[in-house]
Amino acid sequence: MPLDSDIYNADEQLQVEFYIAKDVDPKWDGKPFVRINIPGDKTTIIEQPMTEDHKKRFPRQYLYFQMKQNEQDAPAVGTSLDIWFAEGNGDITRGHIEELRILKFQTVEQIAAASDAQLQRIGMGGPGLREKAKAFLNRRNRSETENQLDETKKQLAELQAQMASLLARKPAGRPKKEAIVES
Repeated sequence: MPLDSDIYNADEQLQVEFYIAKDVDPKWDGKPFVRINIPGDKTTIIEQPMTEDHKKRFPRQYLYFQMKQNEQDAPAVGTSLDIWFAEGNGDITRGHIEELRILKFQTVEQIAAASDAQLQRIGMGGPGLREKAKAFLNRRNRSETENQLDETKKQLAELQAQMASLLARKPAGRPKKEAIVES
């Protein structure tokens, strides 16, 4: 379980993968395992049988595991490095992507949230890549927000046109009673 005092949400910086053990040991074959490592650190990899605590600590990754249980090498949850390469306007090269994959980074979000210690393993360009990753995510989120705003404005204009046409019609229903004139 994550600690209540963990205000920096360190678990979000971890690469967590749930998987089914195969061809390891007959007593473990077919059992669910969890692999936890810190992107950028090839020396610290934790692999152990999955427990209820793992499910509670990493609910998004566990849900993803359940959804993709029959597939091999399911990608991490987040924006793929390939999308960053395609949409990043030269922010990152193919060589950077391959180097990041060797260091077990899978998503742009992992790079944007990487600590200084993780970035030291990347080399001289590490802090710059983190800033480029943050800028890319901000641009991407802003463009998505602008698209949603444009769609909302279009829907609002349609609703206003419908309301105007409804208000322009004569009121339906029975005509008003005329005053009875007594003679």
